[in-house]
Amino acid sequence: MVRFEHLKISDIKIEGGIRKTLDKGPMDELVSSIKQHGILQPIIVDSSDEGQYKLQIGSRRMAAAKIIGLETVPAMILDEQVDAEKSLAIMLVENLHREDIDPIDEAEVFASLKNMGTKVSAIARLVGKERTYVSHSMRLLKLHPKVRGAVRQLAISREHALALLRLTSEQQIALLGEIVEKSLTMVETRDKVRELLGKELKWKLVPIRIEPAIYDRLMQIAPGGDVAELLKQAVEKLASEIKSSTIESFS
Repeated sequence: MVRFEHLKISDIKIEGGIRKTLDKGPMDELVSSIKQHGILQPIIVDSSDEGQYKLQIGSRRMAAAKIIGLETVPAMILDEQVDAEKSLAIMLVENLHREDIDPIDEAEVFASLKNMGTKVSAIARLVGKERTYVSHSMRLLKLHPKVRGAVRQLAISREHALALLRLTSEQQIALLGEIVEKSLTMVETRDKVRELLGKELKWKLVPIRIEPAIYDRLMQIAPGGDVAELLKQAVEKLASEIKSSTIESFS
């Protein structure tokens, strides 16, 4: 059941949110709006200890109300306590509607909601975005940490970062420096990506999975117990034999 009341700000407990800072520009605008029109959208709280309430949605409105010096705020009260996971989901969705969120913050929120069992299509509806926007955003988390840092600091755009996803970590870092230094456009960045992808690879990484029992046996026969080196030597020997066999077949 949900009730609507005007609550004393002193009776509302505010726990630490996802973001630790509030951008001054948007906050000034919100303060000005509340001074002129009041709080148009109620905050949402649930019952905590007797006579106390825990804020679920509306941390920016609460902060603005305190700046103005209001004593009460309009609130929707959830009579049933919200469990920890649902509370986190509410905080995550609220966080997505803030103006100062960067693309990596946004991607992390999407990923957290997805890990909690929310479908990508449902996340898209919650935030008013296309499904492809949400799925592409989460792919940003696969970028090299240095590139993610540049996106977080807004040194490069979300679109530039998405273009880099096709590259190896080393190529991402190299092209990142060029994008920042030369202020490459999206067209120029995509051309650079295609150019890097067109270069012949000197080698390819071939990861394999080995059952623990087999790995233990390989350790016993590998020089110094170095299984990786043993496998490398075996693959190189096999590749050499294949190459020799291919040459002989054409001679």
